Amino acid sequence: MNTPETPVPLLLGRYRPERLLARGGSSMVFRARDENLRRDVAIKLFSSGSDDDVARFRTEVGVLAGLRHHGVVSILDAGVDDSSPADPRPFLVIELVDGDTLRAVLNAGPLTTRQIGEVAFEVAETLEYVHARGVIHRDVTPSNIMVVDYGTRFSRPRARLTDFGIAIHATRPQEIEEETFGTAAYLSPEQVRSETLTSASDIYSLGLVLLECFTRTVAFPGTPVQSALARLERDPETPDDIPDRWRELILAMTHADSSRRPTAADVATAARGALRAYRERDSA
Repeated sequence: MNTPETPVPLLLGRYRPERLLARGGSSMVFRARDENLRRDVAIKLFSSGSDDDVARFRTEVGVLAGLRHHGVVSILDAGVDDSSPADPRPFLVIELVDGDTLRAVLNAGPLTTRQIGEVAFEVAETLEYVHARGVIHRDVTPSNIMVVDYGTRFSRPRARLTDFGIAIHATRPQEIEEETFGTAAYLSPEQVRSETLTSASDIYSLGLVLLECFTRTVAFPGTPVQSALARLERDPETPDDIPDRWRELILAMTHADSSRRPTAADVATAARGALRAYRERDSA
């Protein structure tokens, strides 16, 4: 991919990358312009055209192409950048979401219990949809949750789930070799053990995210290896000063036994009930 100082070729004859937004281990994300529709989009460009990157590209396209939900950042197009014939690179064109990651929001300051509840409900509602379609996200973290403020009088910030780069279909065989996928601090115990996953793994990760929203502390800090292995030695510490409804829910979501965790629908229902109780209390 050309640098910003040099002319950037159009991708698929219409998408012009303009500014680097993020860089990961296997891809870069650019803000780009769709010159046909005159709108801004995001381009996820894979680092190479290697077999591994092409496999990730195909998997992500396969997952995102089948998802249509307001809580999922949608795929718009896909292709291969062949401006350097010796190094063709696959890319995704993704809906550009103007907002901050939950990680940035947490770094900026504490959230109210109501704000945390809204994030919990919206992400759980999205996961209910995703899981119903046989997809496991595998990397639910504060960095992969976008908080979007639409800036209108009656709107409020909304949480949306992004980065399905390592998502899998639960009904398809998993090909886990020696590598554990996901962000170490938010892995479920079964991810650490490289076991066959179910949707309960995403629930565990979301539980850790919600716990961090209350405590503003990562439950399992340390190096990736230290953080991952700690999951097998202890449960996350859930302080008594977390409101009872939320503490009980987080304890259930982070149960070591995946079969005893609530479903995404259960979490959404519990979050909605807690939010309704807060509204009724505030209006009393």
